Amino acid sequence: MLDTVGLAVDDINADLPTRVWTEWDDQTRSTDHGNMKSSSGRRTLSVKHIKSRKRLLVEGSCAAHYQEHNIVSSNDMVMTAFSMLKTVKDWHDIKIPLERAREFARGEGITVTRVDIPVMLRVPQGMSVGAVVNGLACAGIRCGINVALYHNESFYYDQGSQASALKGYDKAAEIEQRKTKLVLPVTETAGMLSELAASNVRLEAVFRQKYLANQSRFAGQDVTPRHLSPTVLAEMFLELIKKYDLRGSLRARLHQEELWQIPQRYRGTVAFWQNGGDMLPYFDHNERTFGRHRKFLREKYSIDIGGLPPSEIEVPAQIGDILAPENFVPVPEAIRRDPQLFHSLNMRNEWNELCDQMRLENGISRVYVDPYEKPHMPHELGAQIL
Repeated sequence: MLDTVGLAVDDINADLPTRVWTEWDDQTRSTDHGNMKSSSGRRTLSVKHIKSRKRLLVEGSCAAHYQEHNIVSSNDMVMTAFSMLKTVKDWHDIKIPLERAREFARGEGITVTRVDIPVMLRVPQGMSVGAVVNGLACAGIRCGINVALYHNESFYYDQGSQASALKGYDKAAEIEQRKTKLVLPVTETAGMLSELAASNVRLEAVFRQKYLANQSRFAGQDVTPRHLSPTVLAEMFLELIKKYDLRGSLRARLHQEELWQIPQRYRGTVAFWQNGGDMLPYFDHNERTFGRHRKFLREKYSIDIGGLPPSEIEVPAQIGDILAPENFVPVPEAIRRDPQLFHSLNMRNEWNELCDQMRLENGISRVYVDPYEKPHMPHELGAQIL
């Protein structure tokens, strides 16, 4: 699947609603801004235009813009990039020559500056989503990874990295905490979609331009959508998981090294709570003191000592088994076929429409070639003949 995607397109003229002037290396540069919202009013796409370079920058979630949710989405980068540029063009009335549009439909002429690849991870029987989130965060700490943890809700590996990072979270909890509540269309598969969000952990690999620029698989080229086939996206995700070299077993409890990060005054409270202690007697039934501790721990560490304590897993699940590819949950076909819940374009139809507008009725110029198909180099053709 694809969530946040960043795109850069050069040689584009545009006039966006808001202009901002900035000083850059003793020069003044103007940037136009024209952020976009979905039909429900949720901000989904950030749009900028740098006048001096005639560069259009678009970043955001195509799924959230078209579907009103990003629980599931397509893994077709060419279609996603084309959809994003098409809606920006229409929204801001940007004039794009048809030949450039055909280039975009082939996944060319666009530089990818960021790509977030989410997957749904099956929760083992007997465990909760929160337990898996906590366990993966603790596994990261044990392996020396820079980890940010919001107890039972989310974790982030290498959050400040300008190259790549990994986050995992409870998607249903994230939806519930939004100021603007998610309202799904009333369809036969809407319940299935909600169940997917509630029953799986969402893992999301974040790849930024620094990572993409240094990948040997792209041979130093600007990374375009056609470079990022579904197979390449899957390889990138699995390589990132492998890089972190997570070991051990999943446990829901915070271990000693995590407890040391909590101030001493509150450390004993957390230790007593996670061992299943009755909290109010712990504070001699002083509700005011209990409330003060609870407020501090919820705000600073996302630990709610008024809620159920994390439980030990009777038979700890091995992390290697949890992160096995067979535990990644695919988007159900029934949801893929529901146009109200799953955005997709038939790129061959889009191509033919552009050809019709250019009055290209016949000939090789009308043929749409799979953009992910690798062209053979002369020496490779020779090897095939041999």
